[in-house]
Amino acid sequence: MSEEAYLVGIDAGTTGCKTVVFSPDGTAHGEDYREYPCLFPKPGWIEQSYDDIIPPLVESCRVAINKSGIDRSKIKAVAFSSQAPLLTMLDEDGFLMRDFVSWQDLRGAPYIPRLREEYGAEKFYQETGDPLNTNSAAPKWAWLRDHEPENFNRARWLLSEQEYLLKIWGADGYWTDLSSASREGMLDVNSMEWSIGVHELVGLPLEKRAKISTEPGQVVGAVTGDLALRAGLPDGVALCVGAHDQNCSTFGGGAIRGGDAAMVMGTFGSCYVVMDAPMRDPKRKLVVKPNHAMGNWTIEAFSNTSASAFRWYRDTFADLEIAAGGKVGMDPYDLITRQAAASPIGANGITFLPYLAGAAGARQNPAARGGLLGLSLGTTKQDIVRAVLEGICFEMRDVIEAQKAAGVEIGTIRLVGGAAKSPFWSQMLADSLGHPLEILASDQAGCLGAAMYAGVGVGVYQSCEDAAAQAVKVSARYEPDPQATARYDAAFSRFVEAYDALDGRLF
Repeated sequence: MSEEAYLVGIDAGTTGCKTVVFSPDGTAHGEDYREYPCLFPKPGWIEQSYDDIIPPLVESCRVAINKSGIDRSKIKAVAFSSQAPLLTMLDEDGFLMRDFVSWQDLRGAPYIPRLREEYGAEKFYQETGDPLNTNSAAPKWAWLRDHEPENFNRARWLLSEQEYLLKIWGADGYWTDLSSASREGMLDVNSMEWSIGVHELVGLPLEKRAKISTEPGQVVGAVTGDLALRAGLPDGVALCVGAHDQNCSTFGGGAIRGGDAAMVMGTFGSCYVVMDAPMRDPKRKLVVKPNHAMGNWTIEAFSNTSASAFRWYRDTFADLEIAAGGKVGMDPYDLITRQAAASPIGANGITFLPYLAGAAGARQNPAARGGLLGLSLGTTKQDIVRAVLEGICFEMRDVIEAQKAAGVEIGTIRLVGGAAKSPFWSQMLADSLGHPLEILASDQAGCLGAAMYAGVGVGVYQSCEDAAAQAVKVSARYEPDPQATARYDAAFSRFVEAYDALDGRLF
């Protein structure tokens, strides 16, 4: 497509949403971010409300387009990068019946051993590529089935976020993508269709589920009327199927071929390695998913909190930095990482366990909780914040160790998400992981990936490979320092020993 064109990618994340307007070469012309809350009705319960998370998407889109200064008539398509599973229950008229249940929610944990026993843990994993843990949708749906039977039985549609957003923005019917469907752990990753057996296990009728698109950026409707006006979009702009936020981030990071690796450090953290064949982890720790529309798969393990543990630290302990940042026009995170840099590797013996929403990935322990260990009268605030950042890095190292144990080869990793914005944290990751890291020119890989899917769908790009070649560019590289890595090795050993000492005792 030779005429001037723009693409809009909207990242509907867990703790906030962002919209970016891109040209096909990956240049960002305008962006806007809106932070929003989660709800915590009971310990371990995590929900989100319509009023908190849906209206900001429209406002974010409008403001980003206004900031871009482009001719909005040149916008060709829009797509979403969405969280999953975000359990969504709609009635016959398409109205939301209750607040969304977050992927971080732990209330389904007691159902995990039951479901594994009834279906067979190995059978479940071989079929779905999902280890069946607290992030999986099946135990959450089982909880809703038993504790909210009136809602569960009356619901006409049982969905996740991608299909709900597409529908309310103008899709013809309910559509999802392979990555969002598989992230629920209820997709047969071999046939690329909903698993009949897993749905029968939970008592969830297939006619209440969305249709699965296997095409990159399939056009499923148009944004029109009042919504288009409020979102700043041209009336009738193409609405395309995007993908799960992690897959949008890997696509936006250029991870499209076997052997490519992308580490996502956002609210949720993961290291994705692209595979040409859907291998399985003998220990059933790693998630195997279709790499949506690429014709291959990804294998991953993950952190439930990752950078959201850093946000927890900011919101809980950094009132002064937030206020100071507002006064001098600095991001409070930059002020906090400056403090961390004043503490040595190993944080003077302080260890942070970042399991603020249970342990996933290599640990898979929903009862795990966060902790700060090794405190003394000599401990400083700098030591504590450094320990928080190191703890997040060490959980990601746990992920990589699990992948290596399964025979996955990892070389250079492309880092996307909030951590990639910080040179200090990026170098810490490279050193603590012992792997080179590449940083991308666009620090909004999730939005870029969604926009790239949309661009393929409307013909701005000829293929996903063409989209990655045009839009994805590397801007920096961090090499691990062997001396620093050796010091991090000692701190990581202490991290593992701390978890092992507490496992089965305190959680």
